[in-house]
Amino acid sequence: MALARCETCGAPQGLKNNYPYVHNLVASVRGSILCCAPKCVRSACIWLTDEEQQQYLKGLRSFPCSNRAVQVEVI
Repeated sequence: MALARCETCGAPQGLKNNYPYVHNLVASVRGSILCCAPKCVRSACIWLTDEEQQQYLKGLRSFPCSNRAVQVEVI
């Protein structure tokens, strides 16, 4: 599942998955999804795993986001 973090906080570290790929949210929700790092209230980007990035490259643009229990679209 994709994770929501701002670019300042960066990709989550020390989890079971690695999230090296960052993507912006579509304009209609940009600013409404916040970073899920402790005490951070910046607007989030979506970070994808290697497997999710491969799906993105094949054209998929909608991913479940574990932080907010929502589906997000990236550009």
